[in-house]
Amino acid sequence: MDKGQAQAVNVTQFIALVKKYSEIDTLTPAIVNEFIERINVHAPDKSSGHRSQQVDIVYNFIGMLPTPKSKKKAA
Repeated sequence: MDKGQAQAVNVTQFIALVKKYSEIDTLTPAIVNEFIERINVHAPDKSSGHRSQQVDIVYNFIGMLPTPKSKKKAA
């Protein structure tokens, strides 16, 4: 199986998982464990005078999705 085929299988598995939980009322640890492979919490950064901290969520089957940078509020 080449990389493209493996990626298609992973996306198909992720979509099936999303469909399984399309109407949940409560987010349980078991559900979170099915969706998330790991969470990386980076060291806090205070270099700009404001504390910020990067958190990366790596999802099962699809990896880490790009996230927009947070907007900084004026003090």
